[in-house]
Amino acid sequence: MIPAPEFAPYPASRAPGYRRWIAGVAGLLILLGGASALLDGVVEPRLMVVGAITTLLAWLLVLLLRVLRYRFNRHNARCYAEAAQRIQRTWWAHHRQKAALVDTVLLGPACLTQEHRQNLLNPDQPAPIPQETPEGLALRLLQVFGDDLTERERQLAVLLALQWCEQQTEPIVLQPVRCYWQGSVESWAAFVEQMAESCPQVELPERPEPWQGIRSLDAIIDQLQSAPSDARILCGGCQSSSPQKDSRLPAGEAALLWLLGPEQGIGLLRGEWSTDQESVVKVAERAVQQSELQAPAKVCVSFFQPDIVDLSAIGWNTKQNVQDHNFGTLANLEAMVAQTLAAWHAEQHGEPCAWLACDSHYTLALGIVKPHDSNR
Repeated sequence: MIPAPEFAPYPASRAPGYRRWIAGVAGLLILLGGASALLDGVVEPRLMVVGAITTLLAWLLVLLLRVLRYRFNRHNARCYAEAAQRIQRTWWAHHRQKAALVDTVLLGPACLTQEHRQNLLNPDQPAPIPQETPEGLALRLLQVFGDDLTERERQLAVLLALQWCEQQTEPIVLQPVRCYWQGSVESWAAFVEQMAESCPQVELPERPEPWQGIRSLDAIIDQLQSAPSDARILCGGCQSSSPQKDSRLPAGEAALLWLLGPEQGIGLLRGEWSTDQESVVKVAERAVQQSELQAPAKVCVSFFQPDIVDLSAIGWNTKQNVQDHNFGTLANLEAMVAQTLAAWHAEQHGEPCAWLACDSHYTLALGIVKPHDSNR
């Protein structure tokens, strides 16, 4: 993320040394007195008095200018500090804005039922066994068939729509303000078609906006700040990765859906990302500051990042809840899955949960999800 604005100290002027000034004028008057004694009879006494008074007035004028310069400098420094603090407060207030995660759906090789959902962050829960294919290892949903990735994503989209409708206690009546989708045009079309059949009260556009990771989340949070309380934005996606023989991890697949609103849900913050110009440690520390926590969240949902430094020294436990063995490689859907799992943990345990994964545009993205009670 763009670092918070920082301002250099205002150039400070030194305070006048009043003792030196008094000593200086006293010495000058003594010199004038000595000169008048030596020049007695040569220069009229009246001229000597006028010279002394003129010197004293000049000294007072210079001292006054010096004091005014110092006072103006202090006034400008105070105004500068107040303006800097105001800009920083405004920046942080904007940076700490959030979207409420009202409803979620997540499907994956290890996430099909409510029981699976509750055990995903249990380190003792056995991981699904990868399938062996001619191209390499792959983690697949048993309900999805075929080798063509586009067709698999279409089937994932259909399952996603069915699961969303199934988990509702009442019929969904919804016209989202906007829709974002991570995946192929064919998978979105399959999702819309299935939703029209299963939940006809949900009105979806023919074409959604492409999901751009944290950039899209940032734009969504901006949109929801002035939106009515019942406004909803739908985000979703399907990913079926191609197996690679030389890959360290099996290819994975997943489908997920978010229904976002301005309030009444788990808080998704804007998140942070790491660049070559800034260390991951600083980014992680800023994420904690963004979430207004005194210390990092105890739990961090993550996907394996080979180049990341160890963050345990600053309290980020990125090794305990790694999800690669549950989902495989998910490319651009990775961060959304991590955020979804973090939201589930925050909802279930009532405590903040961190997440760390690869983003659509950044090698590494991270953030903290907060439970609803913490967002008031």
